[in-house]
Order: sequence, then structure tokens, then C-alpha cells
Amino acid sequence: MKTLIETLSPQVTLVGKTILVTGSSGGVGRSVALACADKGATVILSGRNLTALNEIYDLILSQGNPEPAILELDLTEANETEFKNLCNIVKSSIGNLHGIVHCATHITELGRVQQLGLASWEQLFRVNVIAPALLIKNLEPLFLESGYGSVVLTSDTHALSLDPYWGGYAISKSALNAYAVLQSKEWHGEKPYRINLVTPGPINSPLRSRTHPGEDRSQLLSIDSLIPTYLYLLSDSSRNISGENFSYSP
Repeated sequence: MKTLIETLSPQVTLVGKTILVTGSSGGVGRSVALACADKGATVILSGRNLTALNEIYDLILSQGNPEPAILELDLTEANETEFKNLCNIVKSSIGNLHGIVHCATHITELGRVQQLGLASWEQLFRVNVIAPALLIKNLEPLFLESGYGSVVLTSDTHALSLDPYWGGYAISKSALNAYAVLQSKEWHGEKPYRINLVTPGPINSPLRSRTHPGEDRSQLLSIDSLIPTYLYLLSDSSRNISGENFSYSP
């Protein structure tokens, strides 16, 4: 386990890189997408809220950053064919790909594990585990063409502590952690790609407002406190780092 990076070196750049960010219509994903664009990346904005994606698209252009692309994709419903078509869609619209950041997250109402039905289990695992696995599987050929590939997955502290009443959400995030380690080991020594995790602590985010509605969020760290870690892991500065979990440390 590594601690989150607090300060990013000014030399870190993403110029010339194309980064796909899931969940970029809001929350952590939105902030990551904007930060990547500010560092010179061509960002592929992925999410299911097209109106929000268009707003971020316009914001990136207004700041003089590289023109992004929009990939409208609902990970709760995406089928095998849609995932298989991703490579051609990205290649035809952008041409290359250097990184994937998975910020899209699905959470159900908190409670006992036995309260979850089949539909809840399916959506938790579809978004939190299966989607990033299939994104990587189907977009890896573009990593091969660019000779570069960095994946950053967004986990949760409850994947580590497995606290009662966090149910399928905690279990699915724990499975995501296991997937990242396994994928890192399979790539190691065979392909020049890397995969790492970012595990936010208590931050002032839309997700936190859902799980802790009565909390004074003004006392929490901002989403921006996570950004240096994401940018570092997507940049050339982290070429030799894979299979690590960068976590909040109070």
C-alpha cells in the first residue's frame, strides 16, 4: 500500500497521450478528465449523462486544451457487442489510446448482505468489476499500437476494511482490487502496460453525500486532493509502477 501523492512535479505532462475516463460526467471522473486535459491529454469523456458530457467537452475547449471526444456508454447495461466495438470506435474517432481511468461507480442502498437481490448484485459487479475488465480486454490492442498503456482503477477504503452493512459494494470493490493485482501479474514481463489503484479516503464527493447524508462535508478533503496521484500514474513518471494501491492515509 502506498500513500496518495500530495504534490505533483511540474515536469509531469500528458501531452501526446489519449486518456479514456469513465464516469467523467461528474464527481471524481469529471475532475480527473479536466485535470488530464489541463496536462495536455486528449480526453475521451465516457458516461451515460450526455448533457453533462457535452458541458465538460465545452469547458475543456474553452480552456484551450486539446479537443476531447465523447463516448456515451451506460455500464449498467452495456453488452458484449458494445464492449467489442469500443476499439474501432476509439480508433476511428481519436486514433490511439494510452490510458484508461475507471471512475464510474455503482452503489446500492447500504444494509445487510442478505438484503441484496440478483439485480443489485449484477449491477454492482457489472459497473465496479466487469466493466473495467472488459474495457481493458477490448482496448488493449490500442495500447499495443501506441506502445504504452496505463490503467488506473478507483477503489474504496471499504474494500479493505469490509465493514458491516457496506454489503455488495464493498465486496465488488474488493474484487476490483484482486482483479488489478492479477492483471498486473499477467502483464508483468510480457507486455509494457501497468495497472494501479487509487483508494480515496473520506472526500467531499457526490458518492460521499449519498452514504453519509448528515455529515459536515466542509471538513473533508476535496476531490482535487486525489488528482496528483491519478496524473502521476498516467504519466511516464510511473512507468515502473504496477499492481500498487495508492490509498488515503490519515
